[in-house]
Amino acid sequence: MRAAALFVLLAPALAAADDNDPCANTVDDPVSTPVRDVMLDTQRAACVRQDLSAGVLAHALIDTPGFYGTLGGDLALGGRLVLHTHYELNAQVRLVDVAFVQNAVTKTTHAGAGPITIGAVAERAIGSGARGALVAQLELPYTRDNMETVHVSGQLTAVVTGRLADAWLLHARLGAVAMAASSLGGDTDRIALRAGADIVWQLRTSISLQAGAEASAGWYHGFDHLLLRAAVHWRMADRWRLLAGLGAPTFGDERTNAVLDIGIARD
Repeated sequence: MRAAALFVLLAPALAAADDNDPCANTVDDPVSTPVRDVMLDTQRAACVRQDLSAGVLAHALIDTPGFYGTLGGDLALGGRLVLHTHYELNAQVRLVDVAFVQNAVTKTTHAGAGPITIGAVAERAIGSGARGALVAQLELPYTRDNMETVHVSGQLTAVVTGRLADAWLLHARLGAVAMAASSLGGDTDRIALRAGADIVWQLRTSISLQAGAEASAGWYHGFDHLLLRAAVHWRMADRWRLLAGLGAPTFGDERTNAVLDIGIARD
């Protein structure tokens, strides 16, 4: 119901702005700066795409004045496939995940691999110059290198993409993310609601500048964060794109200080 209300509220304004297809240029797609593990809360357009990608995602949690906290990063490969014009299947595998942790008594480095995530998208035109989509993502259990703990997570999100003017687009989203983990030591489960929007300025046909915000609540049983985002999306060559985004969670209970995502994609 909330997703339907979002479509109803945004569609008239988006449709009135311009007739142009908001999915015509892939550099107008948002650059993701996810806070949750396995890019569970990734940001994307309502447009279905077909591409291959590789990206490095880094995150930092630092307690000052002493350098206590966590530095981490991972390398992931992904692919998306369009079926019957309006549907997309996608998959991603995390090849390596490295974390460095330091506190007053110890410091350690851990390296792991996995998991594999799969997803599906169904999109439709919701007016002239606007698209709406339902996005689903699932982490496959038993695809992490640590088999002692069983992980499963997923998201379900409604997304709207629309052209506000010739060089301006809006991406808005509303949905939920969830995670469950089980081991001999006990069980953990979390769920959160998310809502956000990004404004994209197509500086040239080959480059866009982006700014946005996203709110999350429920993961820590309260208000999680207001994530402020900025990004650039650049078409380097005919089919090759470079993506770079920076996010900073503010307010709320989230302890992560910053998220950096740098990737390359081939249409």
